[in-house]
Amino acid sequence: MVTRPRGLSAANQLHAFSRGQSLLEFALVLSVLMLLVMGLFDLGYAVFINNMLSEAAREGARAGIISANSDAAIRCRVDAAAPGLNPQVTIAPATRTFNNPITVTVTYLYHPMTPIVGNIASSLPLSSTSVMIVEGAQSSPMPAPCN
Repeated sequence: MVTRPRGLSAANQLHAFSRGQSLLEFALVLSVLMLLVMGLFDLGYAVFINNMLSEAAREGARAGIISANSDAAIRCRVDAAAPGLNPQVTIAPATRTFNNPITVTVTYLYHPMTPIVGNIASSLPLSSTSVMIVEGAQSSPMPAPCN
C-alpha cells in the first residue's frame, strides 16, 4: 500500500515528481551541451593556432629567401609571428643558394583545454610548412624583429 504525505492530493504529488524529473533531465542535457560548447571552443582555438603556425612558417620562409639571413634570424621571425607558442622550427636546406627552394616547417603540440576532450586526445601535433625560392644574396641581412 502506497501512502501519501498528508495534505497532498494525488494530482499534486504527481506534479511534484514531474518537476523533479524535469530538473534531472535538464541537468543531464546541460552537462552534455556544455561539453559540446567547450569542444567547439577547443576546435576554434586549434584552428586559430594552426593559422598562426601557417603565418609563422610563411614569415620564416620570407626571411629565408634572403640567403644572408642566418637560421637564428629565421627562427626569430617565426617566434615573432607566433608569440607565446615557442614552436619547433625546421629549416632545410642548411645552406641556401640562389634559385633553390628553402623549406620552413613549424610544429606545435596543442593541448586541449576541455577535460573530456583532453582525455581522448591529450595532445595534437599541429604543423605548417612553407616553401619559397631563394631570390638572391644581399650583402646585409634582413632585419629581424628580435634584434
